[in-house]
Amino acid sequence: MKTLIKKIIHKGWPVVFLLAILTLSTVASCKDDDGGNNLPVIHYLRLTDPVLADSTFTDVERGTMLAVIGENLDGVIEVYINNQKISFNSTYSTPTSLIITVPYDEDFKLTSTNPELQAELRIVTNHGTATFPMHVLSPGPNIFFVSAFYPIEPGDEVTLMGQNFYEIKRIYFSKDSVEVTMPITDYQVSNDYEQITFNMPDKLKEGGYIFVDCYTDEASIEFVPAGPKPAITGISSTMPMPGTEVTIVGKNFINVSKVNINGEFDIPKEDLEVSEAMNAITFTMPEAPKNSGKIIVKAIGGPAELEGFYPREHIVLDFDNRGSRSWGDNSDTWTTDGTTDPFIADGKYSGIKGTISANNSWWGQIVTTTFWPGNDIIPDDTPISELELQFECYVTKLFDGPVLEIQLGGNFDASLKDYVPVSSFTGKTETAEWMQCSIPLESLVAEATWKEFTSRVNPPDAQGNSAPNNEVGIYVRNPSNKNDVSVEFYVDNFRIVPIQKEN
Repeated sequence: MKTLIKKIIHKGWPVVFLLAILTLSTVASCKDDDGGNNLPVIHYLRLTDPVLADSTFTDVERGTMLAVIGENLDGVIEVYINNQKISFNSTYSTPTSLIITVPYDEDFKLTSTNPELQAELRIVTNHGTATFPMHVLSPGPNIFFVSAFYPIEPGDEVTLMGQNFYEIKRIYFSKDSVEVTMPITDYQVSNDYEQITFNMPDKLKEGGYIFVDCYTDEASIEFVPAGPKPAITGISSTMPMPGTEVTIVGKNFINVSKVNINGEFDIPKEDLEVSEAMNAITFTMPEAPKNSGKIIVKAIGGPAELEGFYPREHIVLDFDNRGSRSWGDNSDTWTTDGTTDPFIADGKYSGIKGTISANNSWWGQIVTTTFWPGNDIIPDDTPISELELQFECYVTKLFDGPVLEIQLGGNFDASLKDYVPVSSFTGKTETAEWMQCSIPLESLVAEATWKEFTSRVNPPDAQGNSAPNNEVGIYVRNPSNKNDVSVEFYVDNFRIVPIQKEN
């Protein structure tokens, strides 16, 4: 540049022309220095967490916030992922980086279901466009069960029922979940990516595992040609009212022949409704068993058992043989005649019904004397945290404002407040039908063990009277601003049982 200036001065070129050349040269030099005319470039992607700054990738989860690292990334106009325009915050843009978030909404299309889309990130700036390969991952696969006619023979059609069977890389059998026994190459995937169908290979006669390896993740399920063993994981109620619907949940309820109730009677196959997914059995409880015991489901893969059905020795109050109603307003004890709510019941039951005004903290009550199980049923050292209070409840219509307070053993300091009955099976307040409610005992009891609770002596009140420790009390409160709120619910068969542990 200095040589050029000397030549211009030496030849006596006009000063104005000299200044023009200097100005153009300076501007060009500045643009070269700051890269303003250079094309944008993406070098890599990383997470925004500084601790993970060294972790780069091209596969990303939906909803992930990313830092795009590159050069000349200023002046961003638009950003595209999978050829779909996404929003971005220009505040998080610098010449060397741009922070974006991969969309998570259902409208955002993935290349797994739309292979015509380009799996890339594209950034459009006011001085060019940069692209970078980026694969937005689909949800990982799950296999729920194997659908087939058992026992499965070579050549039989088999369908894997599940979800998210996207971008399958391979399907194979393995006897030990390590070594590939046989690949499955001829298969069909349903349009909703929830079923995989193939024919059983002739060479495969033994059990093992079926693996579905997808781009995102791998799923597997045990394969038993004769039929997998069933399992029970839960039930709608441990003491369902006779005449009400019972649902058993679990898995592998395949070719169920019967359900046995406590060794006393069977529910035959024709009276059972098995779900399409073979993970639920529904039937109507014909009668109450005389003794406590267990439910047994007989299926092609063998029996499945659930202990603690009709736990009569754990009953603390049933208004018939154990415990009784002591006192209460707007409450009573009834037996059903089948013409009014509740239309079905198990002997005597109690409840509260009527109209409660707003901000009423002392209205209806059911106070009862209970019968605590002995230490042969619940050992003295049983932690309270391992027990729960179960009872059947019938709500005629949803509560609109009122709540319940429940006290156990006469200790109001430890009472459960603001309780609304909900089904322990569905998690909702079921109306116009009996439902099982379950409350962890530690929500009602201050003591640490069963013996500490049953042997506690309550302090006397202002009148010198001590509440008995063998008591259950239910009280209706109305903290809302609504007037004339109708309340009607019924309760029966209170029992204290071990909390069911998941299998």
